[in-house]
Amino acid sequence: MKIKRLIPILAVIVALFFIASFVKNNISCVGGFPVLKKHKKDAEKKTAAEIPPPVKVYKVAHVSFRDTLPSLGTIKGFREYDLRFPTAGNIEYINFKEGERITQGDIIASLDQKEALLKLEYAKIEMEKQAKLFELGNIVETKLKQSQLEYQSAKVELEKTNLIAFSDGYMGALEVDKGSYVTPQDKVGAFVDIKDVYIEFGIIEKDIPKVKEGQNVEVTVESYPDQVFKGKIDSVAPIVEGRSRTVKVRSKLSNVDEKIKPGMFGRVNVLVYEKENALVIPSSSFKKKEDQYLVFVVHPEESAELAPKEAAKPGEEKTESAFGTVETRTIEIAYATPDAIEVKEGLEEGDQVIVDVEQEFQDNAKVEITETQEGIF
Repeated sequence: MKIKRLIPILAVIVALFFIASFVKNNISCVGGFPVLKKHKKDAEKKTAAEIPPPVKVYKVAHVSFRDTLPSLGTIKGFREYDLRFPTAGNIEYINFKEGERITQGDIIASLDQKEALLKLEYAKIEMEKQAKLFELGNIVETKLKQSQLEYQSAKVELEKTNLIAFSDGYMGALEVDKGSYVTPQDKVGAFVDIKDVYIEFGIIEKDIPKVKEGQNVEVTVESYPDQVFKGKIDSVAPIVEGRSRTVKVRSKLSNVDEKIKPGMFGRVNVLVYEKENALVIPSSSFKKKEDQYLVFVVHPEESAELAPKEAAKPGEEKTESAFGTVETRTIEIAYATPDAIEVKEGLEEGDQVIVDVEQEFQDNAKVEITETQEGIF
C-alpha cells in the first residue's frame, strides 16, 4: 500500500524537474514578461549565412600582351632549284657530293666537251682566216661578221656543257652518275641556297582572316629547341587546298649561321596581335550581361588585419586572407583571347578583380580575399 502511494508522488517530482529544466533553457524574462529564447542552432545558421564568401583576385597591371596562332610547317631553301644541262651529252665530271658547299662561279658538273671544243677550234681558225682576207680586201665585211658569229655560237655551245653556280649554296640530292647520258629534260640534281630559308605551313579556313602579309612569325625546330628563329609572312595563297582545307602560307627566315636545313620540321607561331603596356585581365574575371561586360572590383578594408587562414607547415609560407567590399564595374574590351582580355576602359592599374567568377556580386557585398594573383601572363 505504501508503494502504490509513492508512485504518483515520484511522477509529479519528475514532471516538475523537466518543466523547470525547459523553463531554464528556453524561457527568459524581459521587462517582467516571459520570452522564448532563440534556439542555439538557429543562431549558428544565421552566423554562417553572414560569413563573407571567399574569393581570389587578380591585381591589374600593364603587361606585354600578344595573341599567337600556332601551326606546323616544313623548312625549304629560299633558292631551291633543279639542275639541268641546256644541251644533251654524257656527264664527264660531277665536282660536288651531296650536302657539299658550293661557291658562286663554281662548275658543278660538266658534259663530255670533245665535240664542242673541236667546233670552237674550227670556228676560231675560220674567223682568223676571214679576218686576214678582209684586211687584204679579198672579202666583204659581211663574210667576216658571219665567221665571228659562228665563233661566238661555238663558244656558247661549249659553255652549255658546264653547270655553273650563280650563287653560294649547297649540293642537294644527285639524280645521275658520272657517264650518264642526259638531255635538257633530265634532272641532274638539286641546288639549295640556305642563307635565307622559308617555312611553308597551312592555316585552316576559320583562321584565314587572322593572317596577312608582313605579320611577325616565330619558328622553333627540334635541332635547336631553345632558339627562336624570327621572320615575316612573305605570301598567303589565294586558294584553299582541297584535302587539307587549308591556305598555304610562306614566311622568310634569316639563316645567316645556316643552322636551319631544308626539310626540317618547324613549329610556327604567327603573332596575330601584339601590344606593349596593355591593361590585361584573365578571361575568367568578367561576366557578360546582355550587351555589357562586367567585372567585380574588390576594395580591401584598410583597417582589416591579415589573419592566418591555416597553420603553416614546415618549409611553406603561411596563407593569409583579408576582407573587402565589392564594386561592380562595366568595362570595354579592346581584344580578347580564350585566356585573357585587354581592357580598353573601366579599369586602372592596381585594381583587384575577382577571378573564376561563377556568380554575380552585389555592390558593397563583403568578401574574403584568400589569394592575390599578380603577373600571371
